Amino acid sequence: MEKSFSERVAEAKAEVSSVSPQEANEHKENNPHTVFIDPRDAADIHTTTGIIPGALNVPLTDLSEGPESDLPQELSSRTRTIITACQGGPMGALAAHALKQRGYNNVYFIDGGTQAWLDAGYATS
Repeated sequence: MEKSFSERVAEAKAEVSSVSPQEANEHKENNPHTVFIDPRDAADIHTTTGIIPGALNVPLTDLSEGPESDLPQELSSRTRTIITACQGGPMGALAAHALKQRGYNNVYFIDGGTQAWLDAGYATS
């Protein structure tokens, strides 16, 4: 039986660490090589919370099912810190989990997503 969305999110959250918006911002400020990824459809980003400045928009299906050759150049290193965020957190957790399953070692998701990022006083674009 196929897992529900909620079950997949719970599994992802159990296997990938979350970071607070403040911790994500510290990574952004202190490690310029940190990659931020927003796995939502571009239309969803612009009609909701916006995107964390500098984040790459890579749809969840590309991260979980697409060929590795289609992933952005910024994901060529498996040891680079990667932080994912969607609007509220669930898709960010799934994206981080997909990357971890592909062998990326330093992957996190923002607990509460870009909404928590905004609530913490940080800007989106």
